[in-house]
Amino acid sequence: MYKRTLVLAVALAAPGSVLADTVFGVYAGGQIWNADNEGQYAVGSNLIEPNFENDNHSSYYIALEHPVPLIPNIKIRENSIEVNGGYGENDFSHRDYILYYEIFDNDLVSFDIGINAMDFDGTLRTEISNTFGRQDFSIVVPTAYVAARVGVPATDWTFFADASALSVKDSKVQDAQIGVEYRLVENLAVDINLNAGYRHSVVELDDVDEIYSDVTFKGPFFGVEVHF
Repeated sequence: MYKRTLVLAVALAAPGSVLADTVFGVYAGGQIWNADNEGQYAVGSNLIEPNFENDNHSSYYIALEHPVPLIPNIKIRENSIEVNGGYGENDFSHRDYILYYEIFDNDLVSFDIGINAMDFDGTLRTEISNTFGRQDFSIVVPTAYVAARVGVPATDWTFFADASALSVKDSKVQDAQIGVEYRLVENLAVDINLNAGYRHSVVELDDVDEIYSDVTFKGPFFGVEVHF
């Protein structure tokens, strides 16, 4: 679906209190997101109220955390958001390029801050001369990124939340989730965690390749994460 791979180079000034990982860590995971899809969009002056169908979306990611000071950790996440409504299947899928620092990290509490370049390369369906048509759009939206985790002492449970958000003029992009995680397997070789929660995403675009949108995707998710 994507026509290009974004090469992202960002220099961030790290706060003096940044704590780096003591070892390299690779995280990989995915989730199924049962979302209510609602909103409307316009192609040029043609306003469409698509009556979106509710559907399952998916998200997959891989992250690398390392002990090198000043260099941020990186997480890449694919978000597949395809919804039927209006004149066919509409695609709001995007790829997240997240660079972040661990401001605080111990066995019970962690807090990350960084940036997320949300790379949209989607399609909206419209009616052109009484035939089905399509309008492609492409934009990279840089957003602030925060994430937090709080463990429950003497248990295998952890609460977590993360959010990416930006609002500029009439455009607004937000993606946030909150949930709980259960450590199913934990040993020297691999950790396996199950998680569940609620995710809420907003895509409001103002004249991006003649696209205007005001759509929301929200609902529960279930996922798994593996830590090597």
